[in-house]
Amino acid sequence: VRLLIVFLLTFGIGLERQLRRKPVGFGTFIFVSTGACALAILAVDLDDQNPLPLLGGVITGIGFLGAGALIRSNDRVFGFTTAALVWAMAALGVAAGAGLYYLTFVNYGIVWAVVITDRYLESKGFGSHAKVVRLTVANPIRADELDALLPRGRAEFEKVRIDKEAHLVSVTAQVRVKPGDVEDLLEALRRNEKVRAFEIE
Repeated sequence: VRLLIVFLLTFGIGLERQLRRKPVGFGTFIFVSTGACALAILAVDLDDQNPLPLLGGVITGIGFLGAGALIRSNDRVFGFTTAALVWAMAALGVAAGAGLYYLTFVNYGIVWAVVITDRYLESKGFGSHAKVVRLTVANPIRADELDALLPRGRAEFEKVRIDKEAHLVSVTAQVRVKPGDVEDLLEALRRNEKVRAFEIE
């Protein structure tokens, strides 16, 4: 019964991650949570006196698995939310396996609240959902022209490098942009005659 409860609870989270093409998908979340639940059941049944060492080992091991969800790209690291979610679902499995149903459902509610909030922030282009834009533009270019290349009020320039010999300016900026607006930004940069090359990540 405990394993079935964990499976049903994790099903929705795993499906949400899979549909959003996150580094860790449906199967991994199911295996982590049900495996943690099974080990918690064993720990409680085999050692009524002190099951904590085995349970602590489960959570520690899941921490290493979660670290595998981290992706490094240039100077940025992605996947912290997914890694933390793997750990949280393991804790959910342990709580259910130990028979702590109140803790299980409270934890599950918190997880969904965070996931929904995270999706909202991503839709608005805030926080870690900001895109890194790298541009190479023809020089000379005025400061106001450079600023107009990116969405007004939503771009923070991090680095500007001028190559006088090649008559080029290289720009790196953080841009808060909604996922649905990325294509429009790509098209605007593609059409701009000043832009020689660009990259969005």
